[in-house]
Amino acid sequence: MRQDDVSFHIRNDSLICKYGESLYGKHGCVRSRHQYIAQRMRELGRFMLVAKEMDNTVRGLEDLCAPARFQFVVNVAKRLTQFSPGKNEYGKPSTAVKIGFCLKGAVEVLIGQALMNDDDLSEKKAKKFFELLEKNWRNSVSITAHQTIQEKRWNKEDDIPLTKNVIALRDHLRMVEDEARAKMTHQMNLQAYKALNETVLAQVIIFNKRREGEASRLTLDTYKKASANAINQDIYSTLSPLEKELSKILTRIEIRGKRGKKVPVFLTERMKESINLLVQRREEAGVPAENPYLFARPGAMTNIRGCDCLRKYAKESKTENPELLRSTKLRKQVATLCQLLDLTEQELEQVARFMGHDIRVHCDFYRQTDKTFQIAKISKLLFAMEQGTETLRGKNLDTLRPSVNDREQAKKSSSPKKKREGKRATGKAKGFTFYLEFKTSKIGPQFVYFL
Repeated sequence: MRQDDVSFHIRNDSLICKYGESLYGKHGCVRSRHQYIAQRMRELGRFMLVAKEMDNTVRGLEDLCAPARFQFVVNVAKRLTQFSPGKNEYGKPSTAVKIGFCLKGAVEVLIGQALMNDDDLSEKKAKKFFELLEKNWRNSVSITAHQTIQEKRWNKEDDIPLTKNVIALRDHLRMVEDEARAKMTHQMNLQAYKALNETVLAQVIIFNKRREGEASRLTLDTYKKASANAINQDIYSTLSPLEKELSKILTRIEIRGKRGKKVPVFLTERMKESINLLVQRREEAGVPAENPYLFARPGAMTNIRGCDCLRKYAKESKTENPELLRSTKLRKQVATLCQLLDLTEQELEQVARFMGHDIRVHCDFYRQTDKTFQIAKISKLLFAMEQGTETLRGKNLDTLRPSVNDREQAKKSSSPKKKREGKRATGKAKGFTFYLEFKTSKIGPQFVYFL
């Protein structure tokens, strides 16, 4: 954790420290979650610095965990997150949401501490404050913060990469990979080892559309165990010839995903050849024997970061919009392009499970409602509805063929003209064109004047 005013307050705030211990007990076994623990503690630390500015009698977080201080806590959160009363929106809406979660977690720790100390008064105060957080925090802070987050996403430009750019990046990675393998085949070359390490990791992320952290933290033991995976013969017999071939050439590895979920990673024969070369040269490259990671950093106990690899080689490949070639954008791309396929609900569930989330998250958050789809598909429905229900019968969005030309629509929608009973005369006067028509009616002949 950085050494600054925030960390100084955290060290002197017993409740924030105990909250950090609680998070460590839950996530401490996963080294990558240590940064998450530090971030949650720093959020409460920044919250307390603002609280001290607004009230110099406040000493620690426990002083605020009382029902009478709830409105003050809301005001502190609004000031920290730059709430604008006139616009009714937050400058930092995500921080406003996170503060609520952190406060609830800290109060739960306080309740547990009061129970262990048999302190009925502290327990009662903490439980009432927690009840206020459950019932009133949502209306006071969370709803407006979520609305601000959603509105900031509106009318943004398309933020998923084009397939041609992904292919260009893949080809560049393979070129660098081949050059590095050629240099390392007969003798050790540290620069080539690093290049091979980075390019293979980037290809694993791109091919599997995995979160960069999940692929980066793949361990050497997991890779070695997965090499001997057996094929289920009952399922294998039901596959098509292409599917049988794919099941032979791809290696499937199960790794830890978000929130501890099990997610799969596929490795091609080309990837495995490069990874085997990396494993063979680990010791010569200076990777400590105790380093558990497959994509290890030479001379350290850590792994290389996939986000750094993608950023570096996306820029080198000179593709259009290299900033879009990131793991999150690639995941949104596959979720969006699945709309081109006529997937059943079961097939869509399989895709979502491979991505590491459920169907609701897949459809609501990862799948982008692309404006191209809306203009090309939904607009056909709107045009067809203007032309009457007969054009909709038995059709879907692909088979609809509405008339989109205004003149053509007017011609089709207009009723047949009746033959006029009289004669029309045309003339001009002072720059205006007029029509004089003679009609007959029940009340006798009459003239009608038109401009």
